[in-house]
Amino acid sequence: MWKGELMRFHIETLGCKVNTYESQYYAESLKKAGYIEVGKDDPCDICIINTCTVTNTAASKSRQKIHHAKKKNSNALIVLVGCYVQFIDEKQREALEADLIIGAKDKNKIVPLIDELIHEKHKMDQVKPIDQYFDFEAMPIHCFENMERAFLKVQDGCNQFCSYCAIPFARGRERSLSSDEVIKIAKELEEKGHQEIVLTGIHTGRYKDNDIDLACLLKLLLENTQNVYFRISSIEITEVSDELIELILKEPRICHHLHIPVQSACDETLQRMNRPYTIEEFKNRISKIRSQIPDISISTDVITGFVMESDEEFETTYQNLKEIEFSFLHVFPYSKRDGTKAASMKGEVHGTIQKERTSKLLELSKELRQKDMERYPNITVLIERNEGNTYFGYTNQYHPARIESDTILSGRILTSWDTIENGTYIVRKKA
Repeated sequence: MWKGELMRFHIETLGCKVNTYESQYYAESLKKAGYIEVGKDDPCDICIINTCTVTNTAASKSRQKIHHAKKKNSNALIVLVGCYVQFIDEKQREALEADLIIGAKDKNKIVPLIDELIHEKHKMDQVKPIDQYFDFEAMPIHCFENMERAFLKVQDGCNQFCSYCAIPFARGRERSLSSDEVIKIAKELEEKGHQEIVLTGIHTGRYKDNDIDLACLLKLLLENTQNVYFRISSIEITEVSDELIELILKEPRICHHLHIPVQSACDETLQRMNRPYTIEEFKNRISKIRSQIPDISISTDVITGFVMESDEEFETTYQNLKEIEFSFLHVFPYSKRDGTKAASMKGEVHGTIQKERTSKLLELSKELRQKDMERYPNITVLIERNEGNTYFGYTNQYHPARIESDTILSGRILTSWDTIENGTYIVRKKA
């Protein structure tokens, strides 16, 4: 099992975009330290699994990945990191028989911990109680290979405690990266040639560094960079301040797209979810944003089939979503997570009904995206990749675009579109 020289590693990632970011940080850190990254089908000496615990299904998938990794690479060291191993107890972690386990703390020490694991040759459980996590652990990624868009994690943790969510128990309380460090990393990313930086976190909108909030941070970023654009990954409706709205309106380098999770558009359901607003309050704030920034595109997350969601509640949600006219919907059927408040609630919605409601909302999402896309006669596209003479990217409002061109395209392209096919702008004009 133990080897003198362990060089090859592979990372399996489950869960959210923050996990994806953190996995890329692990890979960059390990490669800088001399380790070699290999593909999932290649033999490896170290298998790292970045786990997720947001639902019972996610937890089950995390366990499946662990068992599969052991079976496929029987001599490899198994390193588990992230939300699932933080959420379970010590006895359950022991049963996983991993070589190194890292919870929500010490993620930025993954290289020295793996080095220690190799040289000391004893199993290590680094998971600490979640209430001990107060400081933000910087995990900067200095360059995203072959990507025009970069990501910058500025916040972690959650204080909201929605009844269905395990994240506060898996990632701890809210904490943020210092503004000085955020600016330093952003400048490095711009120097590397990235044209867009996405600010990301578990609660990006609750960024706080002393008296510096998200709007203040964006002002500082704009002042300290030259040409790079900024995008907010996701933000709660209660976090969209008047200052932020004014800044997005005035500053052309902030993308005119906000992803604002609603989760349900029915007050009774929202109350059971422990969401901090009514649907009327949500609508009013959306109206305020749109009145100030007419060309903004607003997308959302919706959970279908939450505990006790009746046909009437779902219909209320459906009609309100239609009325709000989001640009598109990310739709998730509710999946129970043991240990959350919702897990003990009675009134589970049958899976067949969940699927029907999910399907109906996905169809609505297609209609909403088409309608939103038609609002923009001209589009600005960040070119991210190409296949021959066909170029792909996303617009300022975060709609996908495909451009066919005989000349080489790069960077941010302003153009008009010819048609919309399957939720994608098609540009056939020769650039």
